[in-house]
Amino acid sequence: MRKTAEIRRLWDPPCEFERRNLTLYSGATLQGLNAIAFEAFQALDAVMRTFGYVPRANSPGAWETGAYNCRKITNGTGYSLHAFGIAADINARTNPYGKALITDMSKAMIAAAKSIKTSKGIQVFRWGGDYPTFKDAMHYEVVASPDELTKGIDWATVVAEPPDLNDPRTWSSVRKGDRGPSVAKLKELLIENGFESGSGTVFDPKCLAAVKAYQESRKLTVDGIVGLQTWTALLNEIPPVDDETEAPFKREMTTGPDRPIIKSGAKGSIVEELQRRLNDHGFDLAPIDGVFGKNTKAALAAFQKANGLDPDGVCGPLTWRALLA
Repeated sequence: MRKTAEIRRLWDPPCEFERRNLTLYSGATLQGLNAIAFEAFQALDAVMRTFGYVPRANSPGAWETGAYNCRKITNGTGYSLHAFGIAADINARTNPYGKALITDMSKAMIAAAKSIKTSKGIQVFRWGGDYPTFKDAMHYEVVASPDELTKGIDWATVVAEPPDLNDPRTWSSVRKGDRGPSVAKLKELLIENGFESGSGTVFDPKCLAAVKAYQESRKLTVDGIVGLQTWTALLNEIPPVDDETEAPFKREMTTGPDRPIIKSGAKGSIVEELQRRLNDHGFDLAPIDGVFGKNTKAALAAFQKANGLDPDGVCGPLTWRALLA
């Protein structure tokens, strides 16, 4: 299996790549994943769901689950694989880093995670609990190369129950460029509703056009992203909505509820929330003091740039939406 130094070389440079956030089935978030590795972590999420292992979300003062962090490796040199967006920590409190192996993950689930392979038969994940010295049981890291992952995951190697057709919350959000069984099911549902989306497991431009047309026909948010709202409409067979009929759902907001625009000089609990959100996304801020100063502005601008937003250092509707994703 590849050594960490080789993996770093394959994924260079650190901290500079397209990032995506993955909301796990439990509601916890893996923030700032490398977009190339996104499908791999969807597969890991499916394994955890199948074994009933619940990743815990972070809360103030209790960090549990996360991914991207632009930092050097613990007890070593060079960048952590978290800085490349290809590593995730799950439930840190019950899977601590240390000399002794302590974990609440079952052996069967760990084996299933390590059995995930690419379409060319390459192993995808290494588990930190297998490290020869210090054990890092919370930690899963990608050992496949970017080129190997772009070939896609072999979902036949993923020990996973399919999502529940009666529960839209069990279906991962998908968008253009994604692939896998969820995309195949999406295309099937679109065709059943009269929207030609093509076949296969890749969310391609034809599928994107079909999704947007479907969303428009149901008065949903027309963004081409199949999230909870669109899955709910598809799985519940929501009929088309005419101009005189009220939409079945409120269109998704472009900001979080009751969150104001804030900028340099602001103070208070809303700034504390902004700082915590930036920390959750790997943009380290200390202390959390509720003061929007130069460090908060710099971290916010870096987050905006990483997420394709105008890096103006002002937290407005689009930035809040990205922070809350």
